[in-house]
Amino acid sequence: MPKPADIPACPEAPSVQSPARVVREYDISLVTPLFGGGAEAGIPDESLPIRGTSIRGQLRYWWRIVIGHQLGSRMWQREEEVFGSTDFPSPLRVHVAEQPRILPVDPGEYGSAGDPAAYALFSAIESGRQVAREGPVFRLQLAWDDAQGLQSRRRGQNAQRKKEHRAVLPEVVQDIGLDIIEALRAWCTFGGLGARSRRGCGAVFCQELASALPHLPGSIYLAPPQSNAVAAWKESVKAYRNFRQSPRGKKHQKVIGPKTVRVPGRSHWPEADSIRKITGSSLKPPPGTPSNATPADENSQDHSVPVVPEHLLPAFPRAILGLPINFHFADSPGKTRPGRPYKDPQDVQLTPVLPDGVGGSDRMLAPAITRPLWHQGKWHPAVVIIKPSIPSGLKLKLIGERARADGGDLSYDLPIDRVVNSSFGVLRPMRSYASALSALADFLKETGFTEVVP
Repeated sequence: MPKPADIPACPEAPSVQSPARVVREYDISLVTPLFGGGAEAGIPDESLPIRGTSIRGQLRYWWRIVIGHQLGSRMWQREEEVFGSTDFPSPLRVHVAEQPRILPVDPGEYGSAGDPAAYALFSAIESGRQVAREGPVFRLQLAWDDAQGLQSRRRGQNAQRKKEHRAVLPEVVQDIGLDIIEALRAWCTFGGLGARSRRGCGAVFCQELASALPHLPGSIYLAPPQSNAVAAWKESVKAYRNFRQSPRGKKHQKVIGPKTVRVPGRSHWPEADSIRKITGSSLKPPPGTPSNATPADENSQDHSVPVVPEHLLPAFPRAILGLPINFHFADSPGKTRPGRPYKDPQDVQLTPVLPDGVGGSDRMLAPAITRPLWHQGKWHPAVVIIKPSIPSGLKLKLIGERARADGGDLSYDLPIDRVVNSSFGVLRPMRSYASALSALADFLKETGFTEVVP
């Protein structure tokens, strides 16, 4: 057995140089009620109300809007460098350092039927779910690799690509800090968390990043300032709701079940008459009922006569405002019953259909965002219209179980020219434009909104 003096000294640990990380922290506040945001859709999570994975997804989306769209074919490679992929481990870490304490409340506290908030929160109201009150502040921490770390990741990626006999990528990865900060700035200015964020629910704000409006491919419309963010939010939603739901025919008396109520006339948008034409169903008075000699948009008994020019049908211009769209007719046979030729159509849904070989989902995000926007020291109602990207070969499909007049299932294809078409300009809500987005911009200018340029 060797003497202690004969035992060699333990060698020093090898020097390990780990890549340096850039770390930034921001205080982010919720300025409108949050609908959902937890692990279970539509339900606020009191123990973990703000999820880093959700914020990461938002940053990726807004990066594509403010930076990625300018890169053309390079967009996907740069997105991988910033947010990672299976080939390139993510250099970005998103962490909520301090979770806020939220207060769940009934969405009805923000307004009853007819209030703009009820329009934005309709799904929470219909499902009987609570929302989280505005006001909480959380600490967001972002950390990403510096130049050394990025190059290390690229070397590992290229080594693997060589083994797989794939082309290697450029050795140098440009700094990603600016990409991350600009995506964060855009999210804090235009975005939010949870469901219905495009209607301004769960809107977020960061005072540190609010010095200037980010540039984006689209237009920003602001109305005069309001006393607080929630008031500004309601005004922005009100403007959008009024555009989508008007103009309508003259109000008139209508019998619904045991009650006689006063209701608006039929919509001058063409979707309802289009669905009536496609399904073969429309409300008709009993045989022998004398005509009351009122215009079609004021007649509560006969919907078989279109309100809009019949030669334009079918037309679905509001599809450009986001898909899918669910249509419900008050005078339908009822959800559990098949379609009937003498009733208005059964519930149907308009969905996007991408061409074969093109990946995607069954949704098209609304290009118009309503929310409060901090500008020059005040909260303004804002409507942001992002220039939509319509995939080549896109078409639409109108579907509905037992929605045809004979009670059969409905599946009806529509080309994209049934959404945007110069002939639609004669329709009252289209205001002489081929696209409903152009009509929306014109409507906003007429109702007190002004376009601002960042």
